[in-house]
Amino acid sequence: MNIRRLWGFVALGVLTAGAAAAPASAAPMGPSTAADLCGPGYVVVRSEQVVRFDDALPAGTVHIEYNPLTRSFCGFAVKSRWIGTATDMHVATVGADMETTPLNSVSGPGFYAIGPSRQQAWEDGGKNCVLFGARIADPQGKQYFHQSANPAVGFTRLCV
Repeated sequence: MNIRRLWGFVALGVLTAGAAAAPASAAPMGPSTAADLCGPGYVVVRSEQVVRFDDALPAGTVHIEYNPLTRSFCGFAVKSRWIGTATDMHVATVGADMETTPLNSVSGPGFYAIGPSRQQAWEDGGKNCVLFGARIADPQGKQYFHQSANPAVGFTRLCV
């Protein structure tokens, strides 16, 4: 049995077990669909762990993808712990307009992953840039943040 099929069965079990407890807007997302969130034309330009200083194990990983044809970024976060348990998750990509909207800032309970968050890039010195951020809470509500998070603003600047 290949790993994709195994994860599909795990996701189906999570979906079946968690469906009664999940809010209508928080459809569980399985591992086989997380990589497909951004769609064609996007390539991963940054991945980093979502961590907490007093815990040696990361809560998950945030992935930032870029589409050079549309000059747009897409972000999503995937849990590595508490899979199948709805915990608060957040991912954001903030671009040229420096505004947060429902398209570029996605929050809510997640069983496995959250996203996509999409935003057009801004140009700086010939590079295309975005600010990104990610947060995952544990079942008790403790917050984990992406590894390079700026403590003052919670975002990291990324240019490609």
